[in-house]
Amino acid sequence: MRKLTALVAGMTLAMTALPAAAGVVITQKQHVTSGTNSRDTEQTISVQGNKQKMVSERHTIITDLDKGMMYVLDPKAKTYFEIEFPPKGQMAAMMAASTNAAMNFKKTGTSRDIAGYKCADYDGGGHMMNGDYTVKECFSTTAPGAQEFAAFEKSMADKLKNSGTSTGSGEVPGGVPLALDSSMKMGKVNIPGMAADQAEKINEMMAKRPPVLTSTQVEKIETKKLADADFTVPSDYTKRDLPGPGSMMMKPGAMKMAPPAGAPAAGASPAAH
Repeated sequence: MRKLTALVAGMTLAMTALPAAAGVVITQKQHVTSGTNSRDTEQTISVQGNKQKMVSERHTIITDLDKGMMYVLDPKAKTYFEIEFPPKGQMAAMMAASTNAAMNFKKTGTSRDIAGYKCADYDGGGHMMNGDYTVKECFSTTAPGAQEFAAFEKSMADKLKNSGTSTGSGEVPGGVPLALDSSMKMGKVNIPGMAADQAEKINEMMAKRPPVLTSTQVEKIETKKLADADFTVPSDYTKRDLPGPGSMMMKPGAMKMAPPAGAPAAGASPAAH
């Protein structure tokens, strides 16, 4: 009996001595060009357990897999709208068109050192609802938070597949992406619910646009315990209605990395849910 008591006491002490599950915070730099136009931005992706937050210049996107919700925040206006996750109806059709095409990766055999960590290059590409794209991402399994980030990505992908929103058969490489280079050539738009004349006007405009080139690279990646408040909508924000399908064009990889302008992400996999 004494041995059993001592064993239980030892196990309890060991469990209380373990650190709380930590999150991962990724800071990225992104350069986007299209013809003579270009812009540079910085964005961050935070992941802890089944929650993710992607912060860009204009918006913040919080994904809570436990609640089955995504919240899109406009910090300047202090407003937000929410989307069920996995989505339903027209939003599900839009997401399926982008996520199904973004799962085709092949290992290239090359590697790089980025932000102090080694990563392996993967090439991907295909066709999605609003264009053709190619992408190269460099995934690391040794960078801080790589396991935590990959676990969130898998949980998200599983929920999409179980709901029928995603039917892609490819697998996203494990780990965390530290760099992403992509090229997107916009094609004919086919968004559920969009009027034919509106789609025709957009298609004429898209056909004249040069490819969108996006280069994203991780500047810093660290693990630390994140507060629950980091993944909740501030109390002083006002809820607004979900925008119509014609005004929300999902980008490939937007679920994985911070949504790059017209290119497959991370991501917020990071290198951008």
